[in-house]
Amino acid sequence: MIVLRVTGFTGEESVVLPTHEHIADHRGHAIWRRKPGFEFTPVLLGKIASFLVRPPDGGVAVFAFMYSLLDTLDGTPPDEADLLDAALQTIEDAIDAGPLADRHEATYEYRSGEWVPVRDPRWWVSVLR
Repeated sequence: MIVLRVTGFTGEESVVLPTHEHIADHRGHAIWRRKPGFEFTPVLLGKIASFLVRPPDGGVAVFAFMYSLLDTLDGTPPDEADLLDAALQTIEDAIDAGPLADRHEATYEYRSGEWVPVRDPRWWVSVLR
């Protein structure tokens, strides 16, 4: 596996996959988003964005966000930049709520205009458990 050692916004070194870009630091946690953001998945009528979070004491947490393409059939599709901003805010709220356990994994679906936590969704294959 190829990994990169990079320096984040705070000057601390972190290790992440080359498929991800460093988008923010929050309370010492480096937040990385898989490029390019939301990706279409052929077996799903939806798009998924995933994030890696590196806490200051090490370890990794994963956050994944999915919105259904079917919800956009009769209306205007959501602005993906706005959805990514809301996803980042959701991650920052999770960091603020308390320490993230190593190998923490959280999944969310976009419903009624907000990110809603979902447990073991069929669209996500856990790689940390």
